[in-house]
Amino acid sequence: MKSPILLCALLLAMSASANAAAELTPEQIQSLKARLKSLKENLDTHLTSRNVSAGQAFLNAAGDPKAALELYLNCVKMVDYDRAGRPESDFRAWREAQEDRVKDPKFMGSLQLQLRYLALSCQAAESDDLSRVFGPLMSHVDSLSQLSEMPTGPVTQSVANSVFAKAYYLEKLLGGNENWEPVPIDIAGIYSRTILPYLREKDPSSLMNAWDKRIEQQTRLVMMLEEKKEDELRGLNRDEERRARNNQVNRGGTMGEHSKEEFTRHTLPQLQWGKLKDMFLYVDQVAGAKGMLDFVDANLTGEMGEQFYSEFEGLIDSAQGVGSARKPGTTEPGETGIPQ
Repeated sequence: MKSPILLCALLLAMSASANAAAELTPEQIQSLKARLKSLKENLDTHLTSRNVSAGQAFLNAAGDPKAALELYLNCVKMVDYDRAGRPESDFRAWREAQEDRVKDPKFMGSLQLQLRYLALSCQAAESDDLSRVFGPLMSHVDSLSQLSEMPTGPVTQSVANSVFAKAYYLEKLLGGNENWEPVPIDIAGIYSRTILPYLREKDPSSLMNAWDKRIEQQTRLVMMLEEKKEDELRGLNRDEERRARNNQVNRGGTMGEHSKEEFTRHTLPQLQWGKLKDMFLYVDQVAGAKGMLDFVDANLTGEMGEQFYSEFEGLIDSAQGVGSARKPGTTEPGETGIPQ
């Protein structure tokens, strides 16, 4: 029989051996890190290939109503039925209930618009060079301002939450791009998050033209919606018209956000002011200062007069007076060009 001392010694030796075997050596750690790096590269390649394939699928479907509908139905089936473990009969019942909806030209137009923007979003998310999608993005926002009626349904929401993104596992990719507007029909967001920041950094000389386009496009959209509101009132008696107007005032969503009154009182002045600030900061400091001074003077007693004055004062206080964005030849050194 072994003595207690020998048993204790044996147990301690076994414990030490087990602990030593459980620890990685520095060489093993480095080897694993190298392997992980290789796996990450393979994973990134796979994800990029998948994302590019998804973007191409969206683009192809966007150009053909039948292909767009087929892709939509396939994605709904995959996300809401197959992955959820629901029977095929449930999907068929849902499909039959959607018969009238999917035949609606307005629904199909919104679907194709969403797919076009999804394709752009995938390309932007996978590219470090925004110039590759800048032209198509400008064409997209211009097409939005040409709409004869406002799209409805999923196209008014983030593409990251779309059934297409869920089907291709793109929620994280499309939802994590801070420099990209996720809602296809949000003209203001597309300019604020993507177009204007890009031009400020890469092509300041094009900023003023972009601002003019934005103001024109958003104004055109508001006027289109205003015409739709007037169409809703046509042919109504006095009581019906009053109720309809009240509904329009209280209406949320896109129609409420783009009311003519709200746009004229708040949005348009902010856009005009934003253009002047960018002129001062990125294009021509002297012309920008003159424009802002006139604008503040004209709007001093308005709702946003205090805001405009405060921002203008802050910009002038922080102006360096040297190395401005002034275009050569606009004024001679020492000349302000600003009326006293």
